[in-house]
Amino acid sequence: MFFLLTLSSAIGLAFGNILESIGLRAANSVKSLAVNKFWLGGLFLSVVATLLYYGAMAMYNISLVQPFMALNPALTAILGWKILGEKMSRKIAFAVGLIFCGILIDGTLAGEASGEIRPERMLWIYAGATLALLAVFCLIFRKSEITDSLCAGAGFGLSAVFYKSISLNGLFPPPIDLRIFAFAVLYIIAFLCSQIGLRRGRALFVVPLSAAIGLIVPALGGFVVFGEPFPLQKIIVIALVFAGSILFVKD
Repeated sequence: MFFLLTLSSAIGLAFGNILESIGLRAANSVKSLAVNKFWLGGLFLSVVATLLYYGAMAMYNISLVQPFMALNPALTAILGWKILGEKMSRKIAFAVGLIFCGILIDGTLAGEASGEIRPERMLWIYAGATLALLAVFCLIFRKSEITDSLCAGAGFGLSAVFYKSISLNGLFPPPIDLRIFAFAVLYIIAFLCSQIGLRRGRALFVVPLSAAIGLIVPALGGFVVFGEPFPLQKIIVIALVFAGSILFVKD
């Protein structure tokens, strides 16, 4: 079940990214975008893939699930090359190799022990520290393509951490819970940043960079917030997948 959920999610997100990018480039207004078949199809795939991703997170450690999401930029880069005519290089092939090595190692950890429930304040402290660091990086790197990617990656990553925290309370969390509000706000902002980034930037830049940030934030959150196991083997996995994702970023 672990491999079915994670692989299906990563593949669905990759195809969704390409279809959304095609639709965004063809649309010249919000109205035309709302009826664009490519964008709507990509959005549908992304929604389904995201639901599968959240299902995997609810059942398994977030630091175990997240590396598999690096298949998203890998497949997006390949599809961007084949469908959108974006450049493919030896660096991309090397990046694919790193990501697949990381995922193969990560797959051997599928049966690891679950994390532990820690005080909720750890969640808010981690979220605050991450957003503060994001603000610093956005001030340093003021290029829109970079800031869009950083905001999307951090937003999706933090929303995943909040979702994992909510899922620990079962299918029916308390109706009044600030974590649910934070999750929704972070996800919406991240989605908007990703759409803006794809509109005014390059898919082969925005998707890999946001995915790399979106990998690190939940993976570290799994250790800090949820006390998930973090052996040397997992550190190697995250290092390989992160390096591979970064290599996808187009100069």
